[in-house]
Amino acid sequence: MKKKLIAGAASLALLAGLITVANPASAATIRLPKSAMNACVVQNGIYCVESVTLTTGSGQKIPLVYVQSGADVPAKKTPTDFFAPVAKVVKGKVEQNDWWMSQYQRDVLTSGKMVVLDGSALMGTANHPEQGAKYDPVKKTFDINKPLDSYAYPQPCWDNVTQTSTQKTFGECFKGSTIFMLDNEVRFIWWTMTVATAAKQLLNMTSKDITYVDLSELSALQQRPVRGTAYDATAKTFKETEGIIIPIWVTRDALVNGWAVAGTPATVPAAAATTAPAESSDTSTAAVSTSTEVAPQAPDSATVVNSPTEAGRTLVGRWTHPDWQGLNLGALGYDGLYVEAKTPNEFVSSMLFVDVLPTLTGADKKTNLAGQVGNKAYAISLDSDIVITAKVRVGEMQTGVTVAVGTDITITQQPTGEYNAISITGTPVTVPLAKSVKDCEGEEGVSKANVRQFQMIAMASNDDTSGFGVEGTSGGMYVGSNGVCGLSTPVWSEADKAFTWRVAAPHFAPDGVTVNKGFYKAVIPVKDAALLWGMTNPNDAVSALEVSLTTEAGGTAAFIKSISVKNSKIIIDVSGFEYSRPKLKIGIKKGYKPSSKILNKTTITCIKGKTVKKITAVKPACPAGYKKK
Repeated sequence: MKKKLIAGAASLALLAGLITVANPASAATIRLPKSAMNACVVQNGIYCVESVTLTTGSGQKIPLVYVQSGADVPAKKTPTDFFAPVAKVVKGKVEQNDWWMSQYQRDVLTSGKMVVLDGSALMGTANHPEQGAKYDPVKKTFDINKPLDSYAYPQPCWDNVTQTSTQKTFGECFKGSTIFMLDNEVRFIWWTMTVATAAKQLLNMTSKDITYVDLSELSALQQRPVRGTAYDATAKTFKETEGIIIPIWVTRDALVNGWAVAGTPATVPAAAATTAPAESSDTSTAAVSTSTEVAPQAPDSATVVNSPTEAGRTLVGRWTHPDWQGLNLGALGYDGLYVEAKTPNEFVSSMLFVDVLPTLTGADKKTNLAGQVGNKAYAISLDSDIVITAKVRVGEMQTGVTVAVGTDITITQQPTGEYNAISITGTPVTVPLAKSVKDCEGEEGVSKANVRQFQMIAMASNDDTSGFGVEGTSGGMYVGSNGVCGLSTPVWSEADKAFTWRVAAPHFAPDGVTVNKGFYKAVIPVKDAALLWGMTNPNDAVSALEVSLTTEAGGTAAFIKSISVKNSKIIIDVSGFEYSRPKLKIGIKKGYKPSSKILNKTTITCIKGKTVKKITAVKPACPAGYKKK
């Protein structure tokens, strides 16, 4: 069964083939907004865009702020903390030269008056201090203590031995603590996974042979001491220095945490932060000709535009950063991003369409689409090196099949007490856009523009008013491509035991000479493969499945293909084929004998105290600690 969806201004056609949920336990009637959602800071509710974060090619995370059209961008903030390294000097020789930490931590370590306590014996009791607590050295008690219920808080727990992170409660993750005090005040706490680690830290930190030296001034010269070199405590100089090396994690997290980083052009706070922050563990842009167009606006004199850009349709605002140009985010000519989140059209209510658009702001501070010069209905390309993460509140919706225009896209769901939210993360990809459907057919079509886009459509898996495809399959399928003239999820043929799908785009790029190339990626849960092919061993997919591709004229096209199995998913990658309308097919190789038994899923109810879980699987079993009802 197939349905065709037209994605409004984006002209993104999708064929919904294997989109299914068979009476889900949490079925609801989903009514997503048909007009673009506002930012949550403007209109708080269960449907709004909550946040947008960029990750640069170097791994730096940049959280964006929302600015309404006509409003000023918030002033660039002075960092709240100054991050720099400390040298650990043992008997006059530098042992460590790269111990990066906050201003307030360096102040304690280098004060000469630091007091360190082992708090492991107090863990899990009502007597363990909180950061900022005052210590009574006579009574040996603290005036502010860690609440007992905080030990039951779930959190990611990093294991240094296995180098993996698992979800545990605070009490399960941490068994020891090292308490650092100055003037009888708890300045910071290091939590450890074992009591032995805390005891070892206490010995290391309190040895009389150790001196800690703040390297912030040396770092300003982009230097650090060489390991093993001598330190003159009187002159406060090192015999040998070398170029500074800033850890990637410091640069990556600086903007998120409000750090100025020593040795970089970032402004050092006028007054060093002395108050410790909260304690932490150690651990689419296609044709928009039907929309209102406005006259081009002159660029703001404070905005540096390095690429030709023309103001297109009006937008209500943008996600940007006070230092957008300083962070080199404006190199392609746009000054922010607009996240358009709504249903694909007014006729559906349980599908979410997300389109990320580049923006251009004029001297009047009005926000417009950053359009191509002479062709402003089409947006300019997004940066190919950034990773975009947009978090959208979607009410009761639970996502099932997702279809995306972008690469390396992941969709994560985050339920809360009031609403569900989804985070869409991925990188823009170049899309050949057609001025008409005819350009997507045959070998003569020429794209009107080739634009780097980032889009997604997600179908609800728990909508009580719709359901498509093969009954019993999970609906947890992902499809990605840049052939948006006709992009379909795989359509199942019971007779052939095979999936077929199509992608489409104009054959030629705008120059009329360069041939457009495409890619298609499908991710299918292995439990669906077991249901459809009887493939109970998911590793069989690599050798038992085969991919074929034919052109519109019936010939075979050259392409690169791969089939892999990872994290309980079959991953099919096909790339390098030529447009306009190639047909792809995946099926079982001759000679493979799948099981004739159809594996039906059943649901059981599991109970642990007051917690109830429903488990649906071919052979469902209760998790450890739960009993079957």
